Amino acid sequence: MKTRTVFIFISLFCLPAIFAQGVNPSDWGLEAFLIKHETLGDIRYYVTKNGIEQEKPLLLVSSGCAGLPIMLVVDNGEKSLKIGTVPPDGIHKFADQFHVAFIGKAGTPFCDTMMVKEINPIQNMESYKPSQEYVQKCGMEWEIKAISVVIDTLCKMLPRPDDTVIAMGMSEGGRLVTRLAAENDKITHLVSIVSGGLNQFYSSIINRRLDAAAGKMTHQEAQTAVDSLFAVYKRIYADPKSTEKWYYGHPYQRWGSFCNDIPLEHMLKLNIPILLVNGTADRNSPVLQADYVMLEFIRHGKTNLTYQVYPGVEHSLYEIVVENGEEKGVSRRDEIFKKITDWIMSS
Repeated sequence: MKTRTVFIFISLFCLPAIFAQGVNPSDWGLEAFLIKHETLGDIRYYVTKNGIEQEKPLLLVSSGCAGLPIMLVVDNGEKSLKIGTVPPDGIHKFADQFHVAFIGKAGTPFCDTMMVKEINPIQNMESYKPSQEYVQKCGMEWEIKAISVVIDTLCKMLPRPDDTVIAMGMSEGGRLVTRLAAENDKITHLVSIVSGGLNQFYSSIINRRLDAAAGKMTHQEAQTAVDSLFAVYKRIYADPKSTEKWYYGHPYQRWGSFCNDIPLEHMLKLNIPILLVNGTADRNSPVLQADYVMLEFIRHGKTNLTYQVYPGVEHSLYEIVVENGEEKGVSRRDEIFKKITDWIMSS
């Protein structure tokens, strides 16, 4: 039977959307590079080809998606589905003005294929088994060191008009680049998109409290759920380096790394321009976290934070609107990406 291929884009911060990217870096308009590092191992990274010979500032992009490849092909023998885990529009919208670069996950190829009984994008992504190398290196530490190596390489390799290096992170990536900016003085601008600013575990607690306030569950049910979360978090913090124990699709080591790091603490120490973007309908990174970041900047008298809030917009940068009694998502991505570009160019 002839195989049918369907193209779809899905990520930790994006709704599914049809697209036509291929399975090779060149299909994405990317140049692929490999650094064989003595202590970090293989570092795979990708740079936009568009104007690679021209003088442009360097924009480093980081997103979530655990140990997934950039392109995951799922195949049930009759048809296949191509799932992009790094947003193409989050790359190409910036490629005219910047050299856009990002790294692959440790021990993870650009594209990988998995055979499945049933094609279901969310379930397929959740059931993907990352490489053992990724599991052993998961967390902030390897990625920050690897990105720093790539920055040093690209600063020598690419034509640039000045020393501008922008670190932009989306979802989990925003937390990572915030720490990167605190540790790497080559970073001149920081953009954190739907990433929050407090302990990542706090998001689930906030959501339970908001659900109770909205009448989606009783206050007692919410309290029971929060108590259960505290019990899990206690176990993780007691064994934060474990790669054998897992919670919510990640080894404890990943949680121990990210949830021992508080982005707000890094932000307050930075004097470079910072852009913080959040939507008010975001449950992955509740806006209450970002609101608190802004409050702390006001309290400390710091003026280097630009805080941009999008009412009704959720984690994937879609606004939830009601038409004819039905909810639908309207993309605000182009608008937000333009805002980011304008902010960088004017900062």
